[in-house]
Amino acid sequence: MFWALLLVGALDGISGFLVPILLAECTKPPITIDLLHRLVPTIVACLMFSLLFQWCLRSWGESLAGWFGNELRVMLFERAERLSIDALSAYHSGYIASLINQVANSVGTLTSTIVWLMGHFVTVLALFLIFTARESVEMAAINCAVLIVFVAVGVALARKIVPLADDRNKTQAVVMERFIDLLTNISTVKKLGVIRWADKKLRADSAMSDASIFSFQRFHANRWSLLHGIFYTAFIATLAFLLDGVGAGTISASILILFVAGFGRVQNLAERLSELIKSLLETNAYVAKLEEVLRQERVFGNAPAGVMRDISCSGVVHTFGDRSQRISIPSFSLRAGDRVRITGPSGQGKSTFLSMLAGHRTPKEGECLWNGKPYSHYDESLTHSFAVVSQEAELFNLSLRENLTMDATTSDDEVLTLLHDLGLGDLMLGLPEGLDTKVGEKGMRLSSGQKQRINIARCLLLKRPIIVLDEPTSHLDKGSEELVVRCLARLPRDVTLVIVSHQGALASLCDRSWSFEEGRLVETV
Repeated sequence: MFWALLLVGALDGISGFLVPILLAECTKPPITIDLLHRLVPTIVACLMFSLLFQWCLRSWGESLAGWFGNELRVMLFERAERLSIDALSAYHSGYIASLINQVANSVGTLTSTIVWLMGHFVTVLALFLIFTARESVEMAAINCAVLIVFVAVGVALARKIVPLADDRNKTQAVVMERFIDLLTNISTVKKLGVIRWADKKLRADSAMSDASIFSFQRFHANRWSLLHGIFYTAFIATLAFLLDGVGAGTISASILILFVAGFGRVQNLAERLSELIKSLLETNAYVAKLEEVLRQERVFGNAPAGVMRDISCSGVVHTFGDRSQRISIPSFSLRAGDRVRITGPSGQGKSTFLSMLAGHRTPKEGECLWNGKPYSHYDESLTHSFAVVSQEAELFNLSLRENLTMDATTSDDEVLTLLHDLGLGDLMLGLPEGLDTKVGEKGMRLSSGQKQRINIARCLLLKRPIIVLDEPTSHLDKGSEELVVRCLARLPRDVTLVIVSHQGALASLCDRSWSFEEGRLVETV
């Protein structure tokens, strides 16, 4: 499609520019009626071909832009998915989403535009210079020089506009980040009754963005006027040169048709080329910002993880940026089938340790070993050996079935049985479309306890060999907690459990215990 679009662009340039060429050639004396009769169908044919090629642009070119943009989103999402938890926590998801969308939309559109424009521009410019040079080499040379000056000035101004575009993009990203943050938490805004505060925050960021937009557009308007001034000056000077030649009888009057039509086409294409250069430079700034984020992605090895026999951590230390908080794991071991409990005061590092254990964070010092080799030795299959249940239930705006099964091959009977075992039978009776009912953004249509049990059910249905649970019953009453404990107790003995909890019921599942004391993990008796 790429090469086809390039060819179609070139053919459209030829077919479209043939019309003024034919008019210019056929109006040279001697003019005959027969010649004029043949001219009309030829022009109609050229225009019909141009119409066909334009249809190809709308169909193929714009499709290529959309497809390429979608492919970029998937590729960039895969790279973002490889970012560590520490890297993700340094940026708002709205900021990353804004950058990815800008890159995907811009690069996708630019790809199709570049291909089409280059094919179109080269053929039109070549034909224009060839046919004008036949009448006047000086005129062709002057127009070629004007075009070079136009492109050079356009590039120079585009470079100057990039910092303004970058500032505009930054402030727009701030607005988008604030908007997404407030919108996704709009239920919290309503519950607290702080709509005026939220509105004020959003309007303050919008005002800052408005100022940067105006600065950018003012420079853009000045740039546009200067570039058009160059072309109009060249147009008037060349037209005066042609009229003088026509009056002197040294130049055919028919060249005026070719010049006016051809100059307009070249001007239009040159302007689009200038805008394209500006867009490329702007997009490059987006790409640089996005790469700054994505270069922090974790580098995986090539070896498949295989079946876990043991995990060990030795001399592991983790800190959070410039903060003084320090987590230390002098020695930790986990064998296949172990049931381990981890306790400790809030803020000591339990959740952070679970992230390192599951391969989602990389410790600043020391390393975690899988079957005796560093995590970095293995590919992404290592992290796919874990199923993690966080303190806060994380549900998608999908159906209940999709939230539960994900990529697991699970029958509806198995899903319904597990939900019943977790005390969610009444929930199923109240859902209008059963398992096909959408749960809403972040599971807004469900209670905290229901979301937490669905989170646990999803973890169990994935049937991963290692299950990590971070305060899995913090939102549950005693009866619901007992149901969760029974489900966990029925897991096959070769399933490894790591549970962060202070609840006695969950402690009964574990045969080993560890505790964080002043940021240091130690084994307890």
